Amino acid sequence: MVDLKKLSGVGPKVYTKLKEKGIENINSLLYTFPSDYIVYKLTGFLDSAKMNAKAIIIDEFKIRKLSKNTKISFEVLIDDIKYRASAFNMLYLDKVFHIGSEVVIIGEYNKDFKEIQVSKIISFKDYKEGIFPDYNIDGIANKNLSKIIAEAISMIDDDFIDSSIPKDYFQKYNYKFGKELFNLIHFPKNEADIETAKNTLKYLELLSFFIKLEIRKQKQLKQRKTPKIYDNESLKSFISLGIHFELTQDQKNAVNDICRYLSSNIPMNMLLEGDVGCGKTIVSIIASYAVYLTNYQTLVMVPTEALAFQHYATFKAFLEPFSVRVSLLTSSAKNKDRKEILVSLKNGDIDIIIGTHSLLNDEVEFKNLGFVVCDEQHKFGVEQRNKIIRKGDNPDVLYMTATPIPRTLALTIFNNLTLKTIKTSPKTRKKIKTFIHTYKDYLKVLDFVKEEINDGRQAYFVAPLIDEEVESSVVSVNKMRDDLVKYYGDSMRIGLLHGKLSQEEKNQVLKDFMDGKINILASTTVIEVGIDNPNASVMVIIDANRFGLSTLHQLRGRVGRGSFDGYSFLMVENKEYIDRLRILEETQDGFLISEQDLKDRGPGDFLGTEQSGMIKFRYANIFFDTKILNSAKEDAKALIKLPKIIEAYESDKLTDNFN
Repeated sequence: MVDLKKLSGVGPKVYTKLKEKGIENINSLLYTFPSDYIVYKLTGFLDSAKMNAKAIIIDEFKIRKLSKNTKISFEVLIDDIKYRASAFNMLYLDKVFHIGSEVVIIGEYNKDFKEIQVSKIISFKDYKEGIFPDYNIDGIANKNLSKIIAEAISMIDDDFIDSSIPKDYFQKYNYKFGKELFNLIHFPKNEADIETAKNTLKYLELLSFFIKLEIRKQKQLKQRKTPKIYDNESLKSFISLGIHFELTQDQKNAVNDICRYLSSNIPMNMLLEGDVGCGKTIVSIIASYAVYLTNYQTLVMVPTEALAFQHYATFKAFLEPFSVRVSLLTSSAKNKDRKEILVSLKNGDIDIIIGTHSLLNDEVEFKNLGFVVCDEQHKFGVEQRNKIIRKGDNPDVLYMTATPIPRTLALTIFNNLTLKTIKTSPKTRKKIKTFIHTYKDYLKVLDFVKEEINDGRQAYFVAPLIDEEVESSVVSVNKMRDDLVKYYGDSMRIGLLHGKLSQEEKNQVLKDFMDGKINILASTTVIEVGIDNPNASVMVIIDANRFGLSTLHQLRGRVGRGSFDGYSFLMVENKEYIDRLRILEETQDGFLISEQDLKDRGPGDFLGTEQSGMIKFRYANIFFDTKILNSAKEDAKALIKLPKIIEAYESDKLTDNFN
């Protein structure tokens, strides 16, 4: 690998700037793709807003000092029509240009103010049409970096990109590889070149992903385990005597499918997805009882202590009458209790253990772990989930999520899992009435909340931040609670819950809320999952436009869980935010909402991949790039039959550049 310092133009200062960006060799240099492309082409007005036009300055520059910026205004003539133009923080303009100067103005035209907002202005004699990469690296001009990259490209050959993938796979789609691909990326001659380069990168990224997924899937299919042969009559007796309500057909189907896997010699890897309150937990309880009947232990891992306590109470209520020993292990467990639990687990004196990340510790050992339930599985990293599974000998695994995953995304990301969906909610589940309001209606909402509380109900108020941020108009949970205290005075007991509180403080606040000692719980999104208070009837979400649609749907699912109607109020600052949120007023269907959320935010933000450990696609959008996705998926199935692909996978070569 050629040392960057040997490239022309890479002196000490440039080298330091490159290193700060993680660019330490030719490989990382060439994979530093432009953040954008600047297209210089005289077009006049485009889409009645964007523009790139030749103009003549016909008026003197007028400078106006604002609080944080300096605005410079002037008049220009474009195609014999006068326009007012302005630019921020470009004081140099009056030194470079004057009345009569011929320039090219790049910017946007604001019809409401009848003014061109200038983003760039260039002397017409210096203007050169073309496409220029913008790397957005502080301290290195785009022009200089392009020269360095051009020299680096001259040093590579066509095998620079993974040579284990046959070239005919590129050629059949007219994709490029090696030197030609990097020339298209860094030095496109036209917009078609940019499109070809982007599509090639998307294909390579998706191909790498699907090859890895297919290989893992093949390995899973070869795994075997001892079948768990349970007594069917005992399971039926538990369902008829222990479950005090009629299961929905979807729940029955899920239980039947899980039980078939339990009694087979192929380890189960199932994702059970369903909307808020659809009854996934009871399915996992029935499955855990079937496992108990075979003398295997069950582990239930959840992302928060609140959810762990809730599951512990629920599992105990259903299972302890049938002699199932259920225990809880979280980070707040006292040392003495923790030691006793660890000994009991290892000896097989605990049948079901429920806990948080504490279960990942090496000291947590089992006598005979046979079943793993991972609730809200996308909150855990891949390695965390794998570590839990390794505590047993090929245990059956049930992943659960209350974030309905669109079919397109599910078939892609969870290709190696059996997908099972619960769509119908129990008949007892109340529909939640959702309303979107601007802050001019906030007092009316507060009065409605007061009426509900006077009728014996409770309420949630949710804000996006814990503390106020500098120069931010976003409301913090602390500020929101202070405002609620001022408004309601002594008539309401208002609790506060957020991530900076100690676990002991969180547990106490939640207990007080569940016990009815708190009328209003002011919180961040820590209540998104795991809080089940059937007496809560109102959810008020402040700055609702700051949240994803699926998160809002999850939050409103905290109410309407009892025998009372549920109400959700989404508060926004401006009417312009209402259209995006309207779907929450129109439907309770979490799958429709998640489809729209995926379109709005893309798969990375939708899944929260920074937390989940799942692949974050750098180039591809699996919702919009379906044609490329399907091609990559089919090609991956063929490619895994080639020994050199398996070699590349085993050496991790496939993941070097594209994940």
